[in-house]
Amino acid sequence: MACKLAVVARSDLSMSAGKLAAQVGHAVHDAVTNVDPKKLEAWEEDGSMIVVLQAEGEASLVALERAAKKAGLEASDVRDEGLTEVESETFTALAIGPDLSARVDAVTGKLDVYREDPEHRALRLRAESAEA
Repeated sequence: MACKLAVVARSDLSMSAGKLAAQVGHAVHDAVTNVDPKKLEAWEEDGSMIVVLQAEGEASLVALERAAKKAGLEASDVRDEGLTEVESETFTALAIGPDLSARVDAVTGKLDVYREDPEHRALRLRAESAEA
């Protein structure tokens, strides 16, 4: 049966590509170290699909985490240390699964694949150039 791991990252934080990659990496690590070994094995045997989705704001991640846990899914939250781009303890990402794709999709299926909003990108680039 098809399995997946979904990582939902906050689009409102306008994280750089490197910061986003680090937060997704933390989420994947937490997910695979906390999940039932049988679910991990099934996910790995199915190709270890990971999808990165976006949500707007902390409230969205909190609601998704609640829904995932209610559905019996593993949910691993990532809270940043605040050393670079965001404040300490900012809820940046949430991993859901790995589990059967249909179960993960029941919680995350209406979310969009993560893409940087062009307006946020332009603002981030202006801020970075002003700091240089």
